Amino acid sequence: MPHIIIATDSWKGSLTSLQAGDAMAAAIHRSWPDAHITTLPISDGGEGFTHTMTHALGGTLVSIDAHDPLLRPITTHYGLLPDGTAVIDVAGIVGLTLLCPEERNPLVATSRGVGEVMAQIIGSGIRKLIVGLGGSATNDCGRGMLEALAGTEGVEYTMVTIATDVDSPLCGPTGATQMFALQKGATPTMLSSLERRNHEYGLYLERTSGHDIISQPGAGAAGGIGAALMSLPHCERTSGIDLLLRLTHFDRLLSDATLVITGEGHIDRQTLQGKAPYRIALEARKHHVPCIAICGQADPHLITTPSPWQYVIPVAPPHADPLTMMQPDIARRNIERTIKGNTILTSVLG
Repeated sequence: MPHIIIATDSWKGSLTSLQAGDAMAAAIHRSWPDAHITTLPISDGGEGFTHTMTHALGGTLVSIDAHDPLLRPITTHYGLLPDGTAVIDVAGIVGLTLLCPEERNPLVATSRGVGEVMAQIIGSGIRKLIVGLGGSATNDCGRGMLEALAGTEGVEYTMVTIATDVDSPLCGPTGATQMFALQKGATPTMLSSLERRNHEYGLYLERTSGHDIISQPGAGAAGGIGAALMSLPHCERTSGIDLLLRLTHFDRLLSDATLVITGEGHIDRQTLQGKAPYRIALEARKHHVPCIAICGQADPHLITTPSPWQYVIPVAPPHADPLTMMQPDIARRNIERTIKGNTILTSVLG
């Protein structure tokens, strides 16, 4: 009996990690009814990180009020783990999916809401905080967050763990602006001013904190919120997906696995910067388990040269309208259609 592990990230703006995984599992069961399937919702620090971590570790979700990237009131959540650690993700507070396409403008969007949530958590007496970075609508280098957090008693005694979705430094060709600002609504003419603003604020953070920040891996995560968090008195950085895999004992699941299926909405060059599907594939390779990626769309060169996956399989038809394909019901149907009788899966599972 084949054992298939499904560990897909969320399909941003379409399906949560659990929804995408359940759709894949249901489709596989129809074609391979004898398969043993383990579905593991995952997140690398971006969208869904709070819910995934809290669910995996038996914590509880707590409602909290804050402001979105355009300073509109919202109610969001943080996770409270059994050991008293709080978990938040910036995507649920100042995330790109909270804004309509026409609202997206990284010159305007602010990270202030993240600081508001942190201030309330720390003010309640919690002194261990995991912050998932990824999926933000912002590119303000965390300035709004630090302004909201200023004056909060207990910050100097709080250990903040940054769970990053990418290894990007603050500035440069793989930094916050050059890698991510266009998808947040920036125009090409904005890039130089956004890069300059982040570099200047990064220098300020280094001067005031005494820490080396700008060049650090993860400083560019979430539009530079990583850099701002690195300026706090007690901060450590880890990979969000590595943290989750360690805490859920993923290596034990791999011991008898036949195949690992991972994925996300769009497999592209950003995925290769250390995002969840990439980390999953590397972990599977270490245990000599084949891994394929099923995604909404993929950059063409990753389909023809799919390393570190054996195969990258997009489910959206070529030239289809991306917004239409992101509708949850259509995404589920595309997953089912792609998996049904798939020759690649058949070659692995028989």
